[in-house]
Amino acid sequence: MPQADSLNDQALRDTIAAVFRQRAYDRGLRETVLDRILAWISEMWRRLTGGIEDTPALQMAGLAVLVLALLAVIGRVTYIAHASRLERAEGGRAGGVRLARGAGDPWTQAQALAAAGQFTEAAHALYAAILDAIARRERVRLHPSKTVGDYGRELRRRSSALFPRYRDFARLYEVVVYGLGRCDEPRYQRLHALASEIVGG
Repeated sequence: MPQADSLNDQALRDTIAAVFRQRAYDRGLRETVLDRILAWISEMWRRLTGGIEDTPALQMAGLAVLVLALLAVIGRVTYIAHASRLERAEGGRAGGVRLARGAGDPWTQAQALAAAGQFTEAAHALYAAILDAIARRERVRLHPSKTVGDYGRELRRRSSALFPRYRDFARLYEVVVYGLGRCDEPRYQRLHALASEIVGG
């Protein structure tokens, strides 16, 4: 009987070894990350075109969607890499806000620019000062690819006490930057008042 048990054990080991020698279980070094990505894309394409083999127009539309999605991903990665290089090359502040070289503290620069009547540039300096403040106080990581809204969402996720004040500043700042394209003195004064609650608070 012991002989039969050892034969059964050997047969079981041989069966398990045979199963795990199959290609489906081969996760060795031969399979690279690129192989896995290409296999995933191939599987997604097969699923997308599963019911449309007989419709060339739908196949072309599916291919176009796949290509556009791939281009969007490549474009985003390229933009982030370019913004990071530009930020390092210009020696600007983090967060995508570029200030004059050697200007020092953005809060001080904002005051100087406003005194010179350059209210749009002063508004940008206020925004840079706010980014410095939230990076210091809330440990928010600054990055050139992040938008005004990205920082607001991050503060809201953290339940930061700065979020309501940042939100009010961001609303007006976005009107100035993306809506009007310039800042006048009254808007600058309002932005300054809102920023001082964050930078000074």
